[in-house]
Amino acid sequence: MNNATPDLHASLTAAHHDRLNAVLDGDLEALAKVVGEDMIYVSSFGKAHTRAEVIAAFQSGAMKIERMDSYDISTRIYGNIGILIYQADTKMTNGDVIVEGVTRSTTIYEMRNGHWLMISQHQSPVAAD
Repeated sequence: MNNATPDLHASLTAAHHDRLNAVLDGDLEALAKVVGEDMIYVSSFGKAHTRAEVIAAFQSGAMKIERMDSYDISTRIYGNIGILIYQADTKMTNGDVIVEGVTRSTTIYEMRNGHWLMISQHQSPVAAD
């Protein structure tokens, strides 16, 4: 079931990097191209956010990503669903809260009209050893 071509895995990873670049740049137009309207994001604090809520937070300046370096990326593809599991070293502000540290993320993309769109993400903090 996970016998997708290397090119398909590469395109999934490229969509992931396009999304990260969009949030780092605060480029909401680019972000909209890689995030589905039905997206649900679950933060490392366990709070669920819709795409509209995330976009509004960026637009208002309440949310700003200063650093998000992803590594240890693995991909799996099942039909039109792509899953990335990775770690990210992040520094961001969300309102008055500064979040900094490493998270383990599971991000799900769906291939729609020939493009990967993020439809779900869940982050968990990684405890320091």
